[in-house]
Amino acid sequence: MTGERLTGTDKRALILWVMAGVAGALFAYKYFFRAFPEASVNFQISREEALARAQKFVTGLGENVSGYQSTIVFDVDDNGKVYLERELGLQQANRLMSADVNIWFWDMRFFKPQQEEEFRVRVSPAGQIAGYNHKIEESRAGASLDRATAQSAAQSYLGAKLGLNLSGWDFLPEEANSSKRPNRLDWAFTWEKHGFRAKDAPYRLQVTLQGEKVGGSEEFLKVPEAWERSYLRLRSSNDAMALAFSVLYIALLVVAVWFGIKLTLQGQTRWRGAILLGLLVAGLLFLQSLNDWPLWGASYDTKASYGSFLAGKLGGALLFAVLSALTVALVLPAAEPLYRFSWPQRLQLSKTFTLRGLRSKEFFSAAVVGLSLAAVHIGYVVGFYVVATWLGAWAPQEVNYQESVNTLFPWISGAAIGLLASTNEEFTFRLFAIPFFTKFTKSRWLAVIVPAFLWSFLHSNYPQEPPYIRGIEIGLIGIVAGIVMLRWGILATLIWHYTVDASLVGLFLLRSNNLYFKASGVIVAAAAFAPLLFAGFSYLTRGGFEADEDLRNGATPPPHLDLAMAPPSDATAAKTRRYTALAPGMLALLAACLLAGGLIVWRLKPESIGDYLKLSVDAKTARARADEILRSRGVDPNSYKCAVVFADIVDSVTNEFLRERVGIARVNEIYDKQVPGAVWQARYFRDSQTEEYAVKLKPDGSLFAVQHKIAEDAAVASLKKEEAAERAKEFLREEKKMDLSQWTLVESDSETRPHRVDHLLTWQQNSPLDSTASLSASGHAYVRVRVAVLGDEVTDYRRAYFRRSGSADEDEPASEGFSTFIKIPDDWRRKQEETTLPRDAITFGPIVLLVGLGLTAFILFLKNLRSEAARAVPWRRLSLWAAWGFVSFYVVLGLGNSIPRAMNTYNTAIPFRTAIGLGSIGALLGGPFSFGVLVLLFGAAWYYAKLAFAEENLPGWAGMPGHYYRDALWIGLGGSGGLLGLERLVAVASTYWPTVHRYLDVSFGQDFDAVFPAASILGGTLLGSLRMTAYVVVIASSVAAKVRQTWLRVLLFFVGVLATVGGSWGSPADFAKQFLARLILLSVLVFGVRWVMRFNILGWMGNSAQVAGQADMAH
Repeated sequence: MTGERLTGTDKRALILWVMAGVAGALFAYKYFFRAFPEASVNFQISREEALARAQKFVTGLGENVSGYQSTIVFDVDDNGKVYLERELGLQQANRLMSADVNIWFWDMRFFKPQQEEEFRVRVSPAGQIAGYNHKIEESRAGASLDRATAQSAAQSYLGAKLGLNLSGWDFLPEEANSSKRPNRLDWAFTWEKHGFRAKDAPYRLQVTLQGEKVGGSEEFLKVPEAWERSYLRLRSSNDAMALAFSVLYIALLVVAVWFGIKLTLQGQTRWRGAILLGLLVAGLLFLQSLNDWPLWGASYDTKASYGSFLAGKLGGALLFAVLSALTVALVLPAAEPLYRFSWPQRLQLSKTFTLRGLRSKEFFSAAVVGLSLAAVHIGYVVGFYVVATWLGAWAPQEVNYQESVNTLFPWISGAAIGLLASTNEEFTFRLFAIPFFTKFTKSRWLAVIVPAFLWSFLHSNYPQEPPYIRGIEIGLIGIVAGIVMLRWGILATLIWHYTVDASLVGLFLLRSNNLYFKASGVIVAAAAFAPLLFAGFSYLTRGGFEADEDLRNGATPPPHLDLAMAPPSDATAAKTRRYTALAPGMLALLAACLLAGGLIVWRLKPESIGDYLKLSVDAKTARARADEILRSRGVDPNSYKCAVVFADIVDSVTNEFLRERVGIARVNEIYDKQVPGAVWQARYFRDSQTEEYAVKLKPDGSLFAVQHKIAEDAAVASLKKEEAAERAKEFLREEKKMDLSQWTLVESDSETRPHRVDHLLTWQQNSPLDSTASLSASGHAYVRVRVAVLGDEVTDYRRAYFRRSGSADEDEPASEGFSTFIKIPDDWRRKQEETTLPRDAITFGPIVLLVGLGLTAFILFLKNLRSEAARAVPWRRLSLWAAWGFVSFYVVLGLGNSIPRAMNTYNTAIPFRTAIGLGSIGALLGGPFSFGVLVLLFGAAWYYAKLAFAEENLPGWAGMPGHYYRDALWIGLGGSGGLLGLERLVAVASTYWPTVHRYLDVSFGQDFDAVFPAASILGGTLLGSLRMTAYVVVIASSVAAKVRQTWLRVLLFFVGVLATVGGSWGSPADFAKQFLARLILLSVLVFGVRWVMRFNILGWMGNSAQVAGQADMAH
């Protein structure tokens, strides 16, 4: 059989491409490791041998890990690695990392589900023990050794178990740190390698003792804080650039989806192929996540049951797969009609991978060009970075190891990554963007260049420096890819993109010495070469290519790309709105609800944590008082930027512990008189400087704490541990007016800085807060006070300022990061935070079901956009409604507390301009997002309401009969009064059914620290009421239109009740109580929507606004 053949021009072009590809591949082969130096780890032991050595080591310490589950991953100290490479150069860094410094290691974990005790062991590639950690309960009994005995035990461990000769290490006497536990005394000792400095970084060794037993040891490179800040500053430019281009990418996605919707309304789109491709992408990504199963245990939190953990991992994997697939499936329907219209001579996308499409000349040519371009690309990247490195560019070394080799099917990650990257990025930035920009700019060159650099600078957050270099590198090849698409079609760039991304995994596997890994690498490569091989084989056996005239875009009627919307029909525009007024009896009921609700709210006030709060100062006054305090200490506050916030510093789990032990009244007394639960905080900082101050004031404006942060390398006088403790005692007696005879020093933690020694000292009050409660196995709650001594300066502690290297600060609750806090037993806290699969099923199951039903309703709405009901949606009117949400968003943003709180969390390692830019990007996206969500919700609600009811019943905000507005007023007043009164009644009634909770939140109120509190409350109330109204009307209308069966409506109602209960319950009785309370409130809400509100959404707006604003206005 003879078919279409390659012409002489075709052959010359393809031969040139192949030659270019071969040249690129040879160049890359020769110079790859010059462009991308590889930190070659000398693996002297295998993964299995590392696990065996870890088990033997733990057993040698007298511990037993039989019955424990184990997981092993290969890990790298990225911070230390990058520091050595940047500061010492690759050659010296590699020498140190291969012999003197443990930067990479096998990390073994032995654990049992829902058991706190676990073991971690680090084994170096050479087989040496590089780290050990034995995590046990805080309450476990042990000895209370003196310092000399504990230090001797630590030294014995280092010599006998690790084989270390301490003559090569200098002991740091000031870092002999102790921590008193309920039933033992723990110690930590630190040594520094003698004569070693990696520029300014010492190499340290730390050993911890838990009672009389070794609890852990670790070797680490102490990277200077100044370098970490400078590197973070450097990386912030990458992140800012990537985020800025992410906004443009999101805008392009929104335009593509909007374009696809417009074309769908005109019948120009083909969704079937997009959905199938999306399912394929989602399936591969989900399989990739499942393939990582052997590595999951490394991230398992033992507070959760293992079933709950696995369910969470599976749910997360599925969510990631679906969301990623949507970026492909939502763009393709918009891009494909543009491709058909712009290139009628190309193969139709829907026909490309059919048998005839695979046999076509275009498919063969595109496969040759795509594979050749991939080889050219790899050679180009190698050449680019050889030159860039010579000019001063920098990138971290790669490590010759990937965790994919520890999975069952290593090839899946290459296939999944390659498919997602190629389809998502090629469909967005080539298939859609090039014809779209061509249509609106009338310039083919702009249409190629602009998307290329939009795409390339999305990769700016890769760790290459300068930050723009990745954008230039990818942008240039993006231009080439655009030209290739213009000449050879989208298939060529799809094959190119898949091959380049998949090769990152495939080439590593092919270099392995393991036959199975090599075979896996072949599978990844075969996926790229298989189409070409099939097309070539078909050409040789058939004597020619398949005739493809009827497969081309031009074989189908060209799409009409007129995006103008048809105006609404005269019939629709002329319809008179009809509204049935509320009966006098219903108005009387609303009046009664208003009176009764108001009376109940006025007279019934159940106890709650936060009732004690009486603010005597506002943000402006707090700022003035904080300024005075700094001036009194010789600091000019005007030389700093300042952010004032009202901070809630209580912990919800601690609240519940205290409530169960001493009651809410006593908890309020504690937060009022002993441990402030909320404070005014004025933070004083300078752009890019480490030194800063924070002044904390109590609600009445009196001083609570002054915190000072200085640079790690600041040179000030130092105190010995004993001197620091005396200085801290003097500070507590004179400044805090504390009687230290009633307190015990429980933690003494010192750290040697480059030019000083810092100390963190913690005292615990001898008498517990819950002294009247009987002592149970879980223990008592105590007040603790922490003081920092920076050199010779004493200051109040704040964890954000004084995080200790090598410490377990990250395991502490956030509430323990302040100078004064409440310490509750860890065992009790852990018990409260444990999760099980049934609990998670009850917590998340109903939410997932309702979200799924909501997405289904939205998809049905989109699927029927061409229907008469959907065309009747008054988008312009709904956009005007949503515009109020847009305005409200920016009112809250500008006049609320968003700006002060953003300044309060500003990281001074990042340039202030960069931080402002990053925040502005989020603000820029927030308004349009709020607007878009409201428009879509109101639009879907209108569509379903039109299906369920006559259109003339659907409301507006203007042009309605007079009694509509009268009823709206009564619904707003009476409905809100009734709901607030009922909520208060339920709250009071619940106090007569005492149950244990999982946690207990506070009710301090909001917007105290707003720029303009009244405007912020008003804007937030309007935005919240719009959102609540949108949710209510879309749920009510979709249920009315699609859920006809009464039993199904009842079932959905109870699922909704379960969803509102969530996971805050602490016991079955507490769950029953919360379920009953939500059942009552939602029943009344449904009654109000069905029989009172009906079509009067203005009334519901008023009701929602008053309910939403009541709490803030009350405070």
